[in-house]
Amino acid sequence: MNKTLSTLTVLLMLAAGGAQAAQTDTDKDGVPDMAEPLLHTDPQNPDTDGDGQNDLADKDPVVAQSPIQPGGTGAPFHIGELLVENNVDPATHTDAPDHLEIQLVNDSNKPLRGFTLFYTITDADSGAKEAYILHPDVTVPANGSARIHVDDSGKPGHLRANPNSIYTTAQSAKQVEVSLQLPGSAAVTQGVKKDAGGAEQAD
Repeated sequence: MNKTLSTLTVLLMLAAGGAQAAQTDTDKDGVPDMAEPLLHTDPQNPDTDGDGQNDLADKDPVVAQSPIQPGGTGAPFHIGELLVENNVDPATHTDAPDHLEIQLVNDSNKPLRGFTLFYTITDADSGAKEAYILHPDVTVPANGSARIHVDDSGKPGHLRANPNSIYTTAQSAKQVEVSLQLPGSAAVTQGVKKDAGGAEQAD
């Protein structure tokens, strides 16, 4: 794990501190809410990195292995905009508030859905890395565009960002790499830098 404390170590520490500390487990993953910040995991998601493993069973619960398949036919879409917090939104000329915002542009005359999103966050100072798999429920209309939002807003259609991620808990600059893939097609990959500091304020 790229964390100082393992899941087991944290649980043993909590157990030593008394049963009361280990009682609340909102997502029922076996990791008490009090321990989730220490492990950088999400107390409302039993599988924080989206790899199909429960956080307690996952030896690295915020580093998923890439699900992106090599090869495939040419992708029928491209990324129009890739924004993270502190980037300037070209439409509003203000700071982009989202943890991650992706504009998908459909280059075909058929609607597209069924995307797999894999993204990584790397801390520029420590080198710590996290990796997440998401399956956005988005349809990109024929010859049109749609946006994927990953944030803490709780708005309909927005994907939940891990609130204990190094994205928000570390003030250093980050490099975010995004890969999107449709079944049978080649992946589309792009990167973006997040400035140091700043707390996310989801829109």
